[in-house]
Amino acid sequence: MKRLGKWLAILVALIVAGIALLMVAFPSATVRYRLTLEATVRGEPRTGSGVVEVTYGKSSTFLSHSELSIDVRGEAVSIDLGERGRMFALLKGDTDSRSSPEWIVFRAANFPHGNLPRPVEEGLRQLGKLSGKYELPLTSLPLLVRFRDLSDPGTVERVDPLDIGKSFGDGAKLTRATLEIVPSEPITTGIERQLPWWNGSHPWLKPVGNGVFVDIRTENFQVNKEDFKRGV
Repeated sequence: MKRLGKWLAILVALIVAGIALLMVAFPSATVRYRLTLEATVRGEPRTGSGVVEVTYGKSSTFLSHSELSIDVRGEAVSIDLGERGRMFALLKGDTDSRSSPEWIVFRAANFPHGNLPRPVEEGLRQLGKLSGKYELPLTSLPLLVRFRDLSDPGTVERVDPLDIGKSFGDGAKLTRATLEIVPSEPITTGIERQLPWWNGSHPWLKPVGNGVFVDIRTENFQVNKEDFKRGV
């Protein structure tokens, strides 16, 4: 019995040592942030925000083509513009490749070229030390969209962050975006309650009769559920 206990203790020690070695060889950093959008509609302030979590880790070059592994958990940020409608900042980049939810952290923190500092280990160390609130340029925001009809996913349209009035009418303006590090706040949930089409069996397919469906997304502009909700 004593011998069994000794071997179990050795096994536990080896497992702990192995985990410690993996953490040294493949470090990671988790950043939980609140993205807040501020707008005005004919001078009336409107605000929307949501908490997203991103985990960055050094990956093995034997297992991945990229030196960095990234996992995003959270939802699109929604801002209610009253009778003008609702705007969403998706979990997807816009025309700027560094505007997706995992990359805007680097932009907001003013990392060189909007990228993770090298070597990866040093970049992850800097990520782990981030705190406070940062201004985020409107041109660095994730993809902004609206639905002409919230019950119809086929009416989705891109919104220009520098001129939301084109989508929401005169007097509508996006004025500010901030990213605040909030490690103890819960990740935002519940986006599906704002989207009547969410629970449809095929929200991106439109019936045309005789059991035939067509994809209602255009070839150059496609969004899906993962752009609104991921990992939660």
